[in-house]
Amino acid sequence: YKRTAKVWVTDRRTGDRVRRAQPRYDVRWRVDGRLYKYTFEQRGWADEFARRLVEDFARGWHFDADARQFIDPTATSPDEDGGESGVSFYDLVVDYAARKWRGWAPASRRNAVRELARATLFLVDPDAPDLSPAEYEAADTWLRDTAMPPAIDHTDDDWHRWFTTWSLPLDVIDDDHLHALLEDFRSRAADGTPRELAPSSMARARAVLRGAFSNAVARRLIEWDPWTAVEPEAGHESHIVDPDLVMTPDQITDLAAACAAIDPRYEAFVLLQGFCGLRPSEALELRRRRLDLDAAPPKVTLAGSYNPVPDRYLQPGETRRRPLKGRGRRVTRTIPIPSKVAVKLRDPLARYTAAGGDALVFVNTIGGRIDLSNFHRDVWKHAVAATFPTGPLRQVRRQDLRHAAITLWLNSGVPLKVAQAW
Repeated sequence: YKRTAKVWVTDRRTGDRVRRAQPRYDVRWRVDGRLYKYTFEQRGWADEFARRLVEDFARGWHFDADARQFIDPTATSPDEDGGESGVSFYDLVVDYAARKWRGWAPASRRNAVRELARATLFLVDPDAPDLSPAEYEAADTWLRDTAMPPAIDHTDDDWHRWFTTWSLPLDVIDDDHLHALLEDFRSRAADGTPRELAPSSMARARAVLRGAFSNAVARRLIEWDPWTAVEPEAGHESHIVDPDLVMTPDQITDLAAACAAIDPRYEAFVLLQGFCGLRPSEALELRRRRLDLDAAPPKVTLAGSYNPVPDRYLQPGETRRRPLKGRGRRVTRTIPIPSKVAVKLRDPLARYTAAGGDALVFVNTIGGRIDLSNFHRDVWKHAVAATFPTGPLRQVRRQDLRHAAITLWLNSGVPLKVAQAW
């Protein structure tokens, strides 16, 4: 049964805790005259729980009033010493990925399976055989490419048997395991080399892993969520912006010139992001017909973005072309282009962009779509090092071009709602 409940949520724009009406889904059933109810935040979880109740009842299983579920009479119960249940962390992540796959965007699938695979390799029995670096890499690749994409049958693979044998049961994983896992994420790369993971990457990893355990609690695979005992990351004042971390217009221009010194086709690519606030994925998808350099003022109209994910992260019929973030497929966004940026766009349009309105505006040296990984390796990091040899901006990211553009708009007196629309 669907109902609406007033719950406390965090406003994504302001960070404030507010009460809002949210849908809730109740599963209600009666056994021996007694009424039971479970409430879920997502319809899929409620449907799955109801389906399992009906199937277990049809099997003739005994209903445990304390656990509020039917019990398989052939299942092995935990021993007096706190024995292990049959659901392991490996079982959870494979099933969780299959359930969430359709709702995740392609890039989210890629990021989620990366974090889940890393956690699965960590949360194994202490008596498990040690894996060599080559075996560890092979197991990680198998988890991401074979175990979690739902369309692939992996149950006959050797790695499936290995994880079925050695993965930790859910009911023995506690906050100590999770603290150790987070420290491993923070201090060590997947290949074992020391590193310090960025706070934003740590937050993403925590969100993915916590989502998996929340799913286990919602499906009654475990009665207690060990994440409730994990201390939150040290917070930061998100509303305070360090001005030294935001590029000025002159710094954006200097950075674009440094990119042009490596390859002239990339100067306009950087300038358009730095002055018009395009996301890198939106710049990749920009077509010639979306630019109007003869208008007053010149303008660019964005209609979508491009996510260069491997085929295994795409559903049948799904493409790498995505709508604008948080918008429908037919929604566009029009942004004025400063005159000095429009001038810089004319030459690359004539020299590098193919004819036709559907031609990509920004292309690589062979005329294809720019690969952001190659661009970062061959152009961006060298241009950043040349432009900002010292100071906080030596770690500037491509996404920071967008932040600089929005800051420029607001500092120039653009109304907040207009900047939001742009």
